[in-house]
Amino acid sequence: MGTLHNPSTADVLDRLEAEAPRVARRMAEASRREVGEYASMRDRGFADEVLAHALEHVLAFVRAARTGRPPGGGELDFVASRGAQRARELIPLGAMLEVYLVGQRTVWEAVGEIAGDSPEGLRAARELTALTFGYTHAINVALSQAYLRESEAHATHAERARRELLERLLSGSEPGPAEARRAEALGLRPDGRHVVVAAAVPAGADESQRALVELLARLERPRAFVVGRGDEVVAILPVHVRRGPRELGAELSRAAQAPARGQRILLLAGVSTVCGDLRELARGYAEAVRALRHARPDAPVAVLEELELFDVLTAGADDLVRRLVPAGTLALLEADERGAGALVATLCAYAECDLNVSRTAQLLIVHPNTVHYRLGRVAALSGRDPRRFADLVALLAGVRLSQRDAQQGPQPWGPAAISRRSSRRSPSG
Repeated sequence: MGTLHNPSTADVLDRLEAEAPRVARRMAEASRREVGEYASMRDRGFADEVLAHALEHVLAFVRAARTGRPPGGGELDFVASRGAQRARELIPLGAMLEVYLVGQRTVWEAVGEIAGDSPEGLRAARELTALTFGYTHAINVALSQAYLRESEAHATHAERARRELLERLLSGSEPGPAEARRAEALGLRPDGRHVVVAAAVPAGADESQRALVELLARLERPRAFVVGRGDEVVAILPVHVRRGPRELGAELSRAAQAPARGQRILLLAGVSTVCGDLRELARGYAEAVRALRHARPDAPVAVLEELELFDVLTAGADDLVRRLVPAGTLALLEADERGAGALVATLCAYAECDLNVSRTAQLLIVHPNTVHYRLGRVAALSGRDPRRFADLVALLAGVRLSQRDAQQGPQPWGPAAISRRSSRRSPSG
């Protein structure tokens, strides 16, 4: 872009118009480099739109500068149209205003380069610099008004769009181009690594749902993909080297300690393993729901990769598995409740001590003969010999399932209720 010798304002504008494609390219590249929301967009169509819009702005500025006044009325339709479009795509208004400031700076730089440093050039540059401020003010007002009108008119639609996008992602289906762009606008990179968090909401507690949404959103500001779905809240959060599922679980536990809106949040949540891209989010959701079954008031956040395999298997047992529980398990539990020698405690201690009677006796602070006697009683009551590995595993699973069912009961919400409700809609069935 060469400098004119002794240029007038009209000369500078003529050269700027001729150089419009090159200036627009600089403007688009700077916008996508400097503005985070634009930089994160990988959609080629989005990049083409930004470049085309930048060219519209360069030419619109030239037209406005030739009249000596900011654009108005129908001259701003292209700005209003883009503002409404970005509102529907859920791109933040602040990001667009920042892009327009980048555009103003780019035009100003181009004017300075063309005008040069001669007295006439400096005079022309000074005159056009003042016009860039008037132009930017006019387009910012038009953009903001159109964006806010569209946002207000489609607030309910936007929330519905978020839910529809979530359902699409959790179904395991490949997002279409429009959905992929909306996902990127909401901070979900197509090739990014994420975890899914599923949190339980007490039945009918709308205020609790709002508090949970705010709590999860605090983990990822300024953009967090968090959606309320009736009796649960689902969040999709990014991970990186120093922030994996375990770290997110710890963050969530700490965040729950700080009351939202002055109230204590009753939190039960499950955290999935890492999802490699958006197509894995369906699996991540199923994992988060599975982990949620292990959340309890004294340990409200259950991270799947921290759970024991045996616990996960027994917690996920269906009616078929329950029918395979040794028939004598109930008799064993009933005898234990009647105080028949802490049989279940001995059984669990025996497993914990790797089937070693001496170590079991030390753990329980009893004589080894007492351990032998109790194991014999377990065998007699249940019909399974705990000194055989296969029988021990079957007994432990039966005890765990029976105790879990007895403890959970008909709760209106919580791990059992969420498990029942989610199983009806979980992508994994």
